[in-house]
Amino acid sequence: MKVKALILIVPFLLLAFNYEKNSGLRTLYFQSLKFLKQADPPQKVMMVRTDHSSGGGPMLEHGVLFTYKNREAKRAYISGNFSGWKPRRMLRSDHGVWYYFLSSEREERSIEYKYLVDDIWIMDPLNPDRMDDGMGSYISIAEPFMTSEGAQVTYRISGGTSVEFRIYKPRARFISIVGDFNNWNPENDVLARGRDGIWRLQKKLFPGVYRYKYVIDGDWVPDYYNSRSASDNTGEICSIIEIGKR
Repeated sequence: MKVKALILIVPFLLLAFNYEKNSGLRTLYFQSLKFLKQADPPQKVMMVRTDHSSGGGPMLEHGVLFTYKNREAKRAYISGNFSGWKPRRMLRSDHGVWYYFLSSEREERSIEYKYLVDDIWIMDPLNPDRMDDGMGSYISIAEPFMTSEGAQVTYRISGGTSVEFRIYKPRARFISIVGDFNNWNPENDVLARGRDGIWRLQKKLFPGVYRYKYVIDGDWVPDYYNSRSASDNTGEICSIIEIGKR
């Protein structure tokens, strides 16, 4: 029986390894979450589940992993637009990290969510992407697993004035952004590279119209997938972003 189980599992693990290598996604075993030591912002992952009760083999699921660390909390839930804002129970690791894995859904809207910890609603303290809930607090926002954008990403605005600048450049070594909002200084705003090859920077901007460019390994280029453009101070093409008044 052990040999038969090994024969079934090994090809599956090779498939998971190849998927991780090609997609840049992290592969986790659901059972291993019990030993989490630290919390992180929402992560897109491949999750390996094993259903021992039914005798079935391992299953591979796409999804988003939410984690929140609080050793003193007695219970924690996550609630959001994916559940009709009905709280869903989070599990606790041996080190006080609460976790919830949201399997991918066939929709591309952003995930809006909050944590309910010992009957107190809080936003995700590790996720800087958030918007005003209109009641004196904030709702946290995470990207869905499913997305049709692929490499054709550009900036996105959330919460009215919070902008996430994004550009797909998996082979780049250094990317920053310059524009009217930082005096065109290439050292002020540096983007961080994600495992998916997309470089990102979260920035707050006052309402207004701004010109900007990316500096990619020393080359100044416009935002390829932003259709709005203008000229910079040298007469070259740059991109335009407009932040509206709320």
